[in-house]
Amino acid sequence: MKVEFTKPEIKTMELALSKWGLAAQVGQAVEECAELIVALQKHINRTPKAEMIDNILDEIADVEMMLAQIRLALGLDDKALRNRIELKFKRLQEYLARDEV
Repeated sequence: MKVEFTKPEIKTMELALSKWGLAAQVGQAVEECAELIVALQKHINRTPKAEMIDNILDEIADVEMMLAQIRLALGLDDKALRNRIELKFKRLQEYLARDEV
């Protein structure tokens, strides 16, 4: 389930970073994360509808794009992220093995 961006998409993200700067894009990332939170909360608290799934998909796309811009700006490569994900999964597996709530 890896999201891959094309070279033109990466170029567009680089242009956005150049135009608006890291601080603005981090702020936008926070906003997009908040919108995803709202969409997910609606899905939990209300009778699920098809448009809710579409909204969740839109918000996930926005968050993925903003995270990619932040990774570009901070020079965070796939290997560093993969290492961190592996550590997080190891911790999750330990929690699951303990059978804790």
